[in-house]
Amino acid sequence: MRFEVTAPLKMSIEFDNDIRKPLFLLINPVESSAIPDRNDPAVRYYAAGQVYHEGKIELRSNETIYIEEGAIVYGVIESENSDNITIRGRGILNGSTWSREGEMREQRFIRLTNCWNVRIEGITLVDGPCWHLVPVGCANVRIDNLNIITFVGGGDGIDIVGCQDVVVRNCFIRSKDDCVAIKTYNGSEASSRNVRNILITGCVFWNAEWGNAFEIGYETTCEEITNIWLEDTDIIRCEFEGYQSGGTFTIHNGDRALIHDVCYENIRVEDSREKLIDIKVLHAQYSHDEHRGQVRDIYFKDIHVVDGPFPVSIIRGFDGEHMIDNVTVENLTVYGKKISNANEAKMVVELSRNIVFI
Repeated sequence: MRFEVTAPLKMSIEFDNDIRKPLFLLINPVESSAIPDRNDPAVRYYAAGQVYHEGKIELRSNETIYIEEGAIVYGVIESENSDNITIRGRGILNGSTWSREGEMREQRFIRLTNCWNVRIEGITLVDGPCWHLVPVGCANVRIDNLNIITFVGGGDGIDIVGCQDVVVRNCFIRSKDDCVAIKTYNGSEASSRNVRNILITGCVFWNAEWGNAFEIGYETTCEEITNIWLEDTDIIRCEFEGYQSGGTFTIHNGDRALIHDVCYENIRVEDSREKLIDIKVLHAQYSHDEHRGQVRDIYFKDIHVVDGPFPVSIIRGFDGEHMIDNVTVENLTVYGKKISNANEAKMVVELSRNIVFI
């Protein structure tokens, strides 16, 4: 096989239809910011050609972790109540040596709690112990050209928990659970904050076996989740889960939140073996609140199923007081054919109203 690459890209190359032995071609752009000074006391510099066994790395305000291309760092990163923090480079953060026993297996790979002005750029995360990148109660977070590759069960890619003003751009995520999940839960004040202004753009997702490609929920223990955008993204695989809970574009409102103004635009789906659209208000195993929430004002535009199966979709409210309201599907195409109604979309609609195809 021979082909020419003329620009940065994220690609999975698979031979003889063997999806278990892919070759990932992940070409990041040249770093636009100056390389930090390795002698700066505010910089933790991991040099090329070296392997580091760091355990738990604590990141504080105004500090930078720089993993140079060719460096491998074994460990996890945590930061709490920090301002102006950066994790960047072109090297690898590897979690494969972290214990998977007992409580240790719940360790988040990169966990940032109540932080603001966060920049994460360019590195590759491999096989963290659990969820991989988890900002909790954070604001003004920029994630760019991050690669996440994991075969760990329950290994979500990015979990955005109780955050505001987050941009995820140009990332490649191959995870054995949710690629990106937006949620809140009752663990702390930070984790139960309202969520707003989240943009995911220009990414490539491979959701393997468990979970969903792009999920809102199940845990939604806040008052409001709003202004969420997923755009210009390729879903190259959403594998068959077998538990009837997975999907490509999913909103599972398992608690009390009002989820509204969510937009999915200009997205290509190559191989989705679970549901295409799965929007529900429900009581689930992950639910904590006594009362159910609401879902309304959801917009799908220019969604194109270009290959693989034609998956079913489900839109289902909880009861007459917790219906799903106002879902618009504009220019959904399957193998080039425009879908004009729920029947053509293989969509089940229950306890919902104002479901419109245009």
